[in-house]
Amino acid sequence: MTVFDYLKDIIVTKRGDLSLDQYVPFLINRWLSFINPTVCELINLSVNSKTLLESKELHYKTMVAYFPKAKHTPRINYIKKVKEKEQDDDIRVKVLAQNLEISEREALLLVSGLN
Repeated sequence: MTVFDYLKDIIVTKRGDLSLDQYVPFLINRWLSFINPTVCELINLSVNSKTLLESKELHYKTMVAYFPKAKHTPRINYIKKVKEKEQDDDIRVKVLAQNLEISEREALLLVSGLN
């Protein structure tokens, strides 16, 4: 069983009869919080404090009961982290290579030797 099998059962099929060998409540909460953050916020408080939902089975049954039935599992779009490029070094290397009339590789070796 994967996390996505559990998610599909919680949201789409609503049977609640999957084996809980590989069930991780934290991961299920994380994925379900993308779909309905208000329900998962309440569940997160109880799971993190270990007061209400102590067992995996109780957590699983609660999630099946709380989430409304849907026709399909919703698609979750992430906001990806923008990668920072080393543009300052690239520009310095290119300008140095042009001015000294050497290759960019040699200019990079010069710049890295200065640092």
